[in-house]
Amino acid sequence: MGWISGIIGGGLGAMIAGPIGAIIGATIGAGMGGQTLPQSGPGGINQTQQRQAIFFTAAFSMFGKLAKADGRVSANEIAAIEKISREALGLDRRTREYAINVFNQAKDSPEPFSSFANQFGNLFAHDQQLCSLMMSILFQVAMADGELHPQEEVMLLEAKTAFRLPESLYQSLRSRFVGQQSSSISLAKHYENLGVPSSATTAEIKKAYRQKAAEYHPDKIEGKGLPPEFIKFANDRLAEINESYEKVMNSRK
Repeated sequence: MGWISGIIGGGLGAMIAGPIGAIIGATIGAGMGGQTLPQSGPGGINQTQQRQAIFFTAAFSMFGKLAKADGRVSANEIAAIEKISREALGLDRRTREYAINVFNQAKDSPEPFSSFANQFGNLFAHDQQLCSLMMSILFQVAMADGELHPQEEVMLLEAKTAFRLPESLYQSLRSRFVGQQSSSISLAKHYENLGVPSSATTAEIKKAYRQKAAEYHPDKIEGKGLPPEFIKFANDRLAEINESYEKVMNSRK
């Protein structure tokens, strides 16, 4: 049974304090568009399902705040979120409806972006890989309209602090998403993807690649309790790492 089916039966909104729990409760209270979700049964919602539901809800809450960073949500931003829901995440109708309801509840919430980011950080900062993945997704959402607005960057910096991510990783992601406006990636960026300088030895590059590839191996990602809908982002990251390794190694032949 997936996490979406366990939310109501498990009473997750009441179990989770803070703005994320409030958004879950408000979304369920809004009736999910008149849809009734199946109950999770006498066992309630388990720990993995809780993590998945919290991660998913936090993500779309922060998406909502990013989209309204300039005071309004444009038609292009709504279209971008719907595209991410359908294509990047491949959400089914029921999960997509929950996601859009969370997005709408959060964007109109009096809670600032930092409240959602801080609660996510308090829950997941011990797992820097998940925080790094979330940061990567937030950059993709912020850049959905092709540019990074000043207030969006303020929010991304708040997320970086809340997630306890190092400045070097933030700058690497910023360079990857903001500095790259075409499909062409420089060799320097391939080195950045692997986390090594261009002066690294071949042995050091191979070691860095093995570590990065292991971090994003599907079995390891799934074992962290990441919502299955978000695993595609991890797979895309692994594909980027593989491509960067190939490009760097070919450049040394």
